Amino acid sequence: MDWDVFRLILLEAVSGGHEALEKILKLYAPLINKYSMVDGKLDEDLRQYILIHIALSISKFSI
Repeated sequence: MDWDVFRLILLEAVSGGHEALEKILKLYAPLINKYSMVDGKLDEDLRQYILIHIALSISKFSI
């Protein structure tokens, strides 16, 4: 995905687009999963917390 496509998706997500937010979450899923690991295991509660925090905070992004 090039920068222009990502920027358009991000702008749509910041504006409240649910499909755009889903695309961003899928794009960053490996990173989210990496930081959701505790003692070598995926902590589903931590993963959910991260996803919720991203969803609630994305509207505050300044582009």
